[in-house]
Amino acid sequence: MSSLLLAVMASLSSASDVLASGQPSSARTLSGDELVRIGEIHDVQNHFREALTYYEQALQSYRAHKQRKGEAIALTKIGLIFERQGRRQEAAVPLHQALSLFSKTSDSPVHADALFASGRISLWLGAREEAATLFERAKQRYRRSHDARALGSVKLQSGLLKVSDGSSEEGLREIEQVLEDARTRRDQEQVLAALVTLGDAYWILDRPREAGAQYEQSLTRLEQTPQTGIEAGLRLRLAALSGATGREEQGIESAKRAATLYQSLRDVPGEAAALALLASLHQALEHEPEAEEALRRALRIYRQQSMTVHAMRSDSPSEATAPRGSQ
Repeated sequence: MSSLLLAVMASLSSASDVLASGQPSSARTLSGDELVRIGEIHDVQNHFREALTYYEQALQSYRAHKQRKGEAIALTKIGLIFERQGRRQEAAVPLHQALSLFSKTSDSPVHADALFASGRISLWLGAREEAATLFERAKQRYRRSHDARALGSVKLQSGLLKVSDGSSEEGLREIEQVLEDARTRRDQEQVLAALVTLGDAYWILDRPREAGAQYEQSLTRLEQTPQTGIEAGLRLRLAALSGATGREEQGIESAKRAATLYQSLRDVPGEAAALALLASLHQALEHEPEAEEALRRALRIYRQQSMTVHAMRSDSPSEATAPRGSQ
């Protein structure tokens, strides 16, 4: 489908160029803006390699024509692709370069995206104060561009960070504000994100029953618009909380469901984490055969992963299953 769309675009471009200049489009070079737009078509379809190719070509074009704002935009797009691939340390480099360029050019909505992404990466790297500062700067720019949805996303990250750093009342208030605003805008996707984040905040604050209530409410919402990845994460959270709320049997069912969902997603680390949690829950209830079976399955996955990583010499970090602000 994407190749057909690109072919149609090329055909239309060719016809218009012949009318305008009397020569086919192949005789001219695509501009940086055009290359970015083609990259975005691949980007939204998660065609990372193709998107990166066009963004890198756009970067070369912008640099050749000394278009600093375009250069910053292309660098941001490249950094965001790296981040989505889990290549955060690589993403930090083009994002840092983009922020340096944005500080010397006229305003752009993408500047806020670069600040937000840099904040997320700083948080992952453990630079929490730097992350908080970047989140605040991103919020200012999203307010300026009246992007309510993006502003809400930053506030969720910022609020969770505040909760985990001891400013619990301020952090909870910020998250609840996003939830209320998303409901007013009828943004169901952000309502769901806010409920999950609120659950994570309560988990960090060691309030398991309140956290579980938010996760259960999130699952109810997912019945209307199923999203396998989000459900898997919620099931895993509920299983992890079950011991603290005296609901081990329900936790076992949640862990089983999470393992099945992660398997369907081909998320090997997630499946292994769910199985390891399942084993510990069975052990807590003295279900020895079931505990041994779940642990055996988890260990087999971990060993296979270890051998694969060793063979590929990969140094990509695995995703943590704890709430994001606590990392």
